[in-house]
Amino acid sequence: MAINIGGKYLLKCKIITPLFMGGASQQAELRTQSFNGLLRWWFRVAGGSINDEKRIFGWAGKTSNQGLCRIFIKDFDKLKKKLFSKEFDNSGRVRQDKGINYLGFSLDQRFKKDDKNKIQREYLERNQQFEIKISFHPKANDDDIKKFFSSLWLAFNLGNFGSRARRGFGSIKIENIKENENDITNDCFGLSFVPSGDLKNWVKTNLDRIKNILNPSQRSNIPYVFDNFEIYHLQKSAFNNWRNWKNKVQQGRKGKFLKISWDGSNINNWNNLLDFMGFLLMAYRSYRNPDYDNAKSILQDNIKSNLFERPIFGLPLNFFYSSLKKPKTEKIGYGDMVHLKQGNETLRRASPLMIKIIESNNSYEGLFIVMKSTFMPPNSRLTFSNKDVNLPSDNLWKALDDFISTLEKCNLIRRIYP
Repeated sequence: MAINIGGKYLLKCKIITPLFMGGASQQAELRTQSFNGLLRWWFRVAGGSINDEKRIFGWAGKTSNQGLCRIFIKDFDKLKKKLFSKEFDNSGRVRQDKGINYLGFSLDQRFKKDDKNKIQREYLERNQQFEIKISFHPKANDDDIKKFFSSLWLAFNLGNFGSRARRGFGSIKIENIKENENDITNDCFGLSFVPSGDLKNWVKTNLDRIKNILNPSQRSNIPYVFDNFEIYHLQKSAFNNWRNWKNKVQQGRKGKFLKISWDGSNINNWNNLLDFMGFLLMAYRSYRNPDYDNAKSILQDNIKSNLFERPIFGLPLNFFYSSLKKPKTEKIGYGDMVHLKQGNETLRRASPLMIKIIESNNSYEGLFIVMKSTFMPPNSRLTFSNKDVNLPSDNLWKALDDFISTLEKCNLIRRIYP
């Protein structure tokens, strides 16, 4: 595709997994601010320079500028919406064997199907198409446009949009690109926007091209695509190995609600694929020690150890024990949350593990993406039930590393990048 300085591009997009994007009241809608924000984030983690970021995406500081690119979403008001629902059993209770319930726990907060007082998030239904119009200022040069499209490739092919984006929701595919409303393509400036051929080669070829375009330099305290960034492809042909994998990772564990079963028979559609990947994460974390025993002992004021490994998957992190009585109230069922604290402020920490569902040739593929970076800001700490707790001193990533390693050993995933 030739570069038209100050040109316009029209992207034909398709929603692959339910999209929870919205405003302050959380009504489902496509928002240019959300797209701009994610494109800017991927530009940063790809090592794009600060000066280029300000020039392309704009800046709101003392020397503010509007940036060189404008995004417009066409006909977004015509998209169909729906309330998200977990899956329930015949008695109307939440199914405990469904990975998609686990991944979307905050999107439908009901424990019983007939509970009308709990929040159900509205979403944009999958398999719908919409268009994004991109226009560049006449001052945009060749490099500016190439760098923007590099960020665009990363955001759509590795990232997701909206709430629960790191858990596989909000995957959007660019089906084709039209330049100045003329030629249609899915290849721009050496970047292929639609998966083709071997997935590993497709990812590597495009990331190598992006690296050449950006001439990147790692920024501090955020993930970096070209270091400590790993992509794993779920091996659909070996998915029946999950039982052997589950038995190995859960060896020695016991508990009434231990996640030991998955009811699916295939992972050929987006729903079963996302449900299966959610089950793998759920089964791995279920009753996992040392966290399970250590959290329980702290709640009982009988501290055995302050070591926790699971916070590495993201914070805050909840522990609840139906067998415990809440102090003073004698109420059955008691728990608390692991929080990240900096002074008196409670912070959130996004998960370094992302689930991505992509569509290629009417088939669906699943990716686990690991994005390691500084996990805790300086002078911060982890707390649980008003006690300071710690990640492993020798390898704070231990739980995440073990999750990936066990899946690899059972041939459930293969590493495709780097």
